[in-house]
Order: sequence, then C-alpha cells, then structure tokens
Amino acid sequence: MNKMNKIITVASLFILIAAFGCTKNFKDYNTNPNALTKDHINDDNVYLGGFFKQMEESVFPIGGVSTDAANSYQLVENLCGDIFSGYQGMTHNWNSAGDNTTYNFSLGWNSAAFNLYYTGIQKNYDTIKKYAVNNPDIIAVATIIKVQAAHRTVDMYGPIPYFNTKTNLSSLGSVYDPMDSIYYSFFRDIDSSVSVLKKYVVLNANPLQFYDAVYRGNYTQWIKFANSLKLRLAMRIRYVDAVKAKQYAEAAVNDSYGVITDNADNAAMQGVQGTTYANPLSTLSDAYQEARMSANMQSFLVGYSDPRLPILFKTSTISTDPANTYRGIRNGSTISSANASKYQSFSSLLTNFNILWMPSAEVFFLRSEGALLGWNMGASASQLYETGIQQSFSQWGVGSASTYIANTTSKPAAYVDPVNTSNNSQSSELDTTTIKWNESLVLEQKLKKIITQKWIAMYPNGQEAWSEYRRTGYPSIFSVKTNNSGGTISSILGVRRLPYPQSEAQLNARNVAAGIQLLIAESPYAFSSKGDNGGTNLWWDKKGR
Repeated sequence: MNKMNKIITVASLFILIAAFGCTKNFKDYNTNPNALTKDHINDDNVYLGGFFKQMEESVFPIGGVSTDAANSYQLVENLCGDIFSGYQGMTHNWNSAGDNTTYNFSLGWNSAAFNLYYTGIQKNYDTIKKYAVNNPDIIAVATIIKVQAAHRTVDMYGPIPYFNTKTNLSSLGSVYDPMDSIYYSFFRDIDSSVSVLKKYVVLNANPLQFYDAVYRGNYTQWIKFANSLKLRLAMRIRYVDAVKAKQYAEAAVNDSYGVITDNADNAAMQGVQGTTYANPLSTLSDAYQEARMSANMQSFLVGYSDPRLPILFKTSTISTDPANTYRGIRNGSTISSANASKYQSFSSLLTNFNILWMPSAEVFFLRSEGALLGWNMGASASQLYETGIQQSFSQWGVGSASTYIANTTSKPAAYVDPVNTSNNSQSSELDTTTIKWNESLVLEQKLKKIITQKWIAMYPNGQEAWSEYRRTGYPSIFSVKTNNSGGTISSILGVRRLPYPQSEAQLNARNVAAGIQLLIAESPYAFSSKGDNGGTNLWWDKKGR
C-alpha cells in the first residue's frame, strides 16, 4: 500500500479487536441491540447469511469499503505467500533495515493473518454453529470454509489455538494445539460435513443461494470442493504420514461425488445477487504501484513461451525495452527510493478474474502426484498431468495445450535486471525442467515436472504455492538476493513459516511459549536453531533438501 501506516493501522485494529474480545464483558461488547433476538434467529437465513458472508470474505481478505480489502490482502497474502512462493516481486523496500521481502520480518505485519482467522472465521463460525442448530447443512458448509481457512493459518504459523478459543478470538488463556492434531481434525470435519450435505442434495435444498459467494448454495459443488480440499490436505501430509495420506487421498477421489474435474466447479469468489468483488491485486499493482511480476514467473513463462503470460501480466513500460518484453523483480532486491519508479515500469499484474480458492487444474496435479506414487487416482500420472495443463489453459481461455504439452526442449529462461545487474540469475540457478512428460525419468524428476506445472497453474494463490514449495522443494526458485534474517533463514531454502504475532507474547505469553515448544517438538529440522523464527520447519515439512 502507499503508506505503511495504513498497514500498521489495520494490524493494530485486529489486535484491539482481539484484546477487547477476551474480556469478561464479551457478550455485552458483541451484542447488537438492534439485531434479531435468539427466539427469531432461525426464522430467516438473513441473520446467519451475514455471518456466512463474513466467513467467505475472510478466507482471502476481500470485500469491505475503500481499500480495506487490498490493505488486508497485502498483509495476509501478498507480503508472505505471494513473495515467498516466487509469484510476485515488490517495487520498493518499506524499511531501510529490510522487511518481509528481505527476510527481516515486520512483526506488526505478521499479526494480520493470525488475527483475521479468529475475527473473520472462528468468531463467525461459532455464531453459525450456535444458532443454526436446525440447519446442519449450513453448519456443514461453514465447517468446510473453516477448514479451508484454518489450514492456511496453520500452514503459515504451525501450532495455533484451535479447539478451545474461548471468546472466539485470539484471547487471553487460549491454549495452543499441536499441528498434527489440528490437521487430523480437518479430515474428520470434512468427512462429517460431506455426509450431511449428501442428505440435503437429494432434497434439492438451497438455503444459501443468496449468501454464498462461492457456489451460490450448490451443495453438489460444495461436496466436490470438500473432497478436493481433503485431497490437497492428504497430499500435504504425504512425507510425514504416508499411510494416512494415501487413505485420505483415495477416499476423496473415489467418493461417489468425486473431486473437482471441470472449471465450472472451480471454487472462486464469484459473488451473489449481481454483487461481485474487486480483485485486491488490482489496487496493489495499479493504484499502489507496488506488486509486480516476479523474476521467477518471468523465467518460467518466458522460457516456456507460455500463452498464459499475456493473460496474467502486462508488458514492461521501460522505454528502452523492445515490444512485448516482460520484466519481473527478483525477491530480496535492495531497491533505493531513487530506483523505485524504475521498478514500477516492470510488468504489472492483470487482475480481471475472481479470487480463486481452488481450480480444477490443481486437483488434476494432486491426482497426478498420487498416481505417481501408485495410489488409485482414476488415471495414470501422465494423463492427469497433461489434463491439468489443459484445464489451466481452458481456465485462462488460451485454447489447446497440445503443442505446449509436446514441447521437449524449452526450459526456464535466464533472468536479467536492467536496473541492477547484480540481481541477474547465474547459470547454476536456472531450472532445467522441460514440459513434455517422459516416462523414462525417475520418480523425483517426474514429481518436479508435476509441481512446476502446478505452480504455474495455481497462480495467483501464493499461499498454496508457498506451501507446496516448502513441502516438495519445487519448482526451483531463485534465492533471495538480500537476506536480513540474521542467520535464521536460509537464502536457498527460503522462509518456512511466519513468527507468531507480538500481541500473543503480550496477551497470551504462557500459552504462546507452550505453543513454541510444540512447534519445536514437531519440527523435523530447522535451518538454524529451532524456535519462533522463519527458519523452523512445520510438522509436515519433512522432506528436507
């Protein structure tokens, strides 16, 4: 955003909400005297629909007034997942000592995703669960949304207060729960929700059609998404619990309703009743002039002559660049105030699309990885890999992928920074992965192909791309150019998690200290000493490099 004090104000607001939420007068502070009474709360879905709407708008921060969504999105998604995954670069540094782009965390920023989960998801979920006692279908959909949001949160931080959050917020006295326990509860919650929704599908029930911005109350689509989410989470734990990963993945794919197989079933914030959502990336790219294409995206998309390139990014506006030149920014670049305007001329983002929770292409790549391991995914790894590419091409409207899929020679291109040549890629940094499937390759080389194409196809969901990069080590991302982490984060391995918010140390010191011990106990390894830093690996991040 243009002014960092706006960002800090948003983060501070979340902290204040959390602080007031944990007082003994919580009920008084959070009771609207003009709202429907408990006796009438189930007479109409309008009341519950408002809480449901807030949940959906809090998975990825979206909605609100003025630049609220963009500012929150920047903190929750853009300045962590988007840059740590190698999707986007920033046109300037916010602080002379460094910031998230150079691994010197601004701790005030790190509170945003943590607090948004409790204020936007948990609080509204608890309200729905309390008052929708006669609507188990509504509770089931809300539970699926909660799992979608919660896994993003634990995948950022590790152990969090989850099972007993007391006043619905990040409150005094909230105990931190182990990450493995939280994850296994996700599968139970998905299974129970799917079971409930199946009963309502046969009744043609659609009570959420005017409040559900993702599927407009279509329970069949919600079941497919839930199964697809289960598949995603099953693959996430592959390296830490291979037996359960296979069990959950096969159950998801082979469920009678199946998983997402068509772009018509993509989970996206499409809006309801003629209401649509502005893409927050538009503000970050065009109004703030901060978010730009990354060096990594330039390397892969230009090197592969990828037809999705002009759909996702604009060409450079550097006066000396030839026509149709794309320029990305390397993460960790030290950018002086004098050079900020020069980097603004690099490739900005095209944003005329809905915010996606999960596209069909991602699901096909998940199945391809499972098939590669010998799991029953309904087709071969190569078939699912090629279908995943075609689904992504269809999603972005670029036609047939047959020529692209058959390409045996194209590789990611070298990166050149015309403003600062010290940021240029070295030959040793360049990925050599080609596109065409080759059955003669060893398993790990095939996996690299799958994840590389999956990384491209999941754009702009940087959070998920970052998680998959941490889980698999793919694709090959350029090392951060400037590392101001003080030795806690590897320039090569990248950030493994976000430190806990300062507010937790101030308001919940005993429990966050216990949470850090859970983090340390569950962490398979760390770049430096294990602790509440960005170099400590999460429970599922076990593969190593």
